[in-house]
Amino acid sequence: MGAIDLLVDEVGSRFGMNNAKAGSLLTAVLSLIQDQNGLGGFLERFRNAGLSDTVSGWLGGAASKPISGESVQSALGPNTINNIASRTGLPLATVTSALGFIIPKLVQSLAPGGAIPTRLPAEATSYLTGATGMVAAGARQAVQAAESTRLNRWLWPLLLIIGALLLLGLWPRSKSPAFDIQSQIRAASDKAAAALAALKPGYTPQDLASALNLEILNFDTGSAQLPAYSMPFLNKAAEVIKMGPGGMVIEVGGHTDNTGDSMANLSLSQQRANAVENYLAQQGVPASQLTAKGYGDTRPVASNDTEEGRFRNRRIEFSAR
Repeated sequence: MGAIDLLVDEVGSRFGMNNAKAGSLLTAVLSLIQDQNGLGGFLERFRNAGLSDTVSGWLGGAASKPISGESVQSALGPNTINNIASRTGLPLATVTSALGFIIPKLVQSLAPGGAIPTRLPAEATSYLTGATGMVAAGARQAVQAAESTRLNRWLWPLLLIIGALLLLGLWPRSKSPAFDIQSQIRAASDKAAAALAALKPGYTPQDLASALNLEILNFDTGSAQLPAYSMPFLNKAAEVIKMGPGGMVIEVGGHTDNTGDSMANLSLSQQRANAVENYLAQQGVPASQLTAKGYGDTRPVASNDTEEGRFRNRRIEFSAR
């Protein structure tokens, strides 16, 4: 088993996904490397994102520690990560974290001794050009098992057929759940980014609040840690807020669903609102333009009896005056 196959196994084990999903993430990264005219061009994206020391560490043989989701977002861009999440069918947060784990290890595998190759090795290109390349390590391991049990006469052609059907999207798949949180978040992020980009100097506070509220800031249960995917949006929001009319004040309102204790929800909503306010302040928004208030579960916008309703109620809501 080659180094990349081992990495597929490690990713699958670490992030709780099957080898086909883990292999598809490796394939996505290798495709990006190929699209950047090789590993050198790919690494240049990280240098341009202010990660030159990190890249030097990878090539110098330093321990391949995972990089943060924010670093992945800065180097690859949110659109690239959204596309990978869409193609693999994995949650955006999982993709961001997994890429932060994969990239350092993959770079060191492709550049042993720090020597950047001019082309991808055969093991890597097999993930891009092989008959079951997009199915990745799951099919490879099945083929190895077939060979060891002398059943490859019929299993190998079957794997080729399954691989082709998966690539063409013709293999039966389980029905998607009626409400997909990750697709809701991706769609909201696209709309919010477009609305912020459309704002021009002279906009009204209400225009800004409407654009900001298109984004969905979905915190992990019980956590006030900002989700990594939200940072590009908040960076752009800070830029636009600083262009606003003098005296404008942005309230960051935190809201929860009604699960759990009301007082605990009130405290958690305040912590989440504070996290957003602090991040905007770190991006240069004057403290006089920001205020944060937690409302707990007191202002629902949907029924708390359904998953979708609870999702709608767990929100950050902006108001401007």
